[in-house]
Amino acid sequence: MSELGARLKQARMEKGYSLEDLQEITKIQKRYLAAIEEGKFGIMPGTFYVRAFIKQYAEAVGLEADEMLAMYKAEAPEPLVTEGSPGMSAPVMRRTSMRRAGKAAEMMPKIILALFIVMAVGIVWFLKANQAADTDPAEEVNETESTVQVEQIGPEDAEKAAPAEDDESSGKDESAGKSDASEEEEESEEPEAALTVDRSEGENTFYNLTGTDKASITLTGKGRSWVSVTDNSGKQYLSKSLEDGQKETIEAEGIQWLRFRIGYVPGVEISVNGNQLEYAIPGSERVTQNIIIQFGTAQ
Repeated sequence: MSELGARLKQARMEKGYSLEDLQEITKIQKRYLAAIEEGKFGIMPGTFYVRAFIKQYAEAVGLEADEMLAMYKAEAPEPLVTEGSPGMSAPVMRRTSMRRAGKAAEMMPKIILALFIVMAVGIVWFLKANQAADTDPAEEVNETESTVQVEQIGPEDAEKAAPAEDDESSGKDESAGKSDASEEEEESEEPEAALTVDRSEGENTFYNLTGTDKASITLTGKGRSWVSVTDNSGKQYLSKSLEDGQKETIEAEGIQWLRFRIGYVPGVEISVNGNQLEYAIPGSERVTQNIIIQFGTAQ
């Protein structure tokens, strides 16, 4: 038994530890602990492990680790050179390979940690990119303006249409004709609201709402579909799953456009100012669509 082994064993006995107890404390196999006490370092997997095991053993029994390692270095056998064999002997080559294996073992946790960090960064980037692609509104909406030309009825036409009976009633009829013409003129200044298809680009379909800057839009569930509604300012009117038979009404006024994100087109019916909206792209062709209603009053 070497001096190092004797010191370690004595300290272990003073602590009242058996080899089994020390194995539980250090997590080093019992046969390696016994080999350290007996100075049989040749059965160890490598020089790196010998030093590591000695350090753990010393700390477990309350000895100074650096002092024990210095004793090991002083007692470590010199490599033997076989007669007639050029270069490095088998024991020297074994110790060299063990030293390299020890360095590789030291580097492995660092390599694994670096790979884990790279994978975590990649996963975070991928999730953020998907979230941005799913929630960004159609910012490229090209706002268009449409005007409706309405023929106005002049006072002269109203006077011609008024009946002329006698002199006493002509003044009353003329006054009544002017009044009727004024009412018709006021009514003609309010064009009828109309919703027409502008264009389709991929899953985006653009509609023009003319003749009014107000819209009362009703969404009716015909199955089950996710629906979200936002306007050009980023205001969100709705974001929920619409169930069968469920209705949601949205009132909008004085905005440029409304964007409807429909997750399942056959499951949602849209009505604008009491008129049902016809999907330009059938649901069987693209069940997920963006409906953009562009507001523009007649000039």
